[in-house]
Amino acid sequence: MLVLLFNTVEDALTKLNIIKEQLLNLRERYGIIREKLKINADIEEKLAKLGFQPSHQVITVQAIPHALNIHITPHSMWLLSKLNAIDGNINYVVGEIDKVSKYLSGIKDRNASVMIMIDYTSKKTKLVIMP
Repeated sequence: MLVLLFNTVEDALTKLNIIKEQLLNLRERYGIIREKLKINADIEEKLAKLGFQPSHQVITVQAIPHALNIHITPHSMWLLSKLNAIDGNINYVVGEIDKVSKYLSGIKDRNASVMIMIDYTSKKTKLVIMP
């Protein structure tokens, strides 16, 4: 859930545009990673069809105060599905920011405080305008 509080409508419009630009930049970066993972996922799928099962490796690093285990799994398909879910959430939030910005731009009282709650898991958005 994303909860945003703003002192004024103008502040909300400005900061929502900044947040939207950052999310679009993040989506672009994830898109590059997803394209690379698609190649790995295709190779994993072909290897699985041939009967090869990728192995799970654990690297133990001695650290203070205890040992640290790093798990390496060649499961690009799993990671790709996680990135697709994140991409869907980013798309939803960007769409809701567009809707809220459009609504806020039509408000006459520019000194009103604004609270926005965007719940991307249940796909609900609430906008509260406080005089």
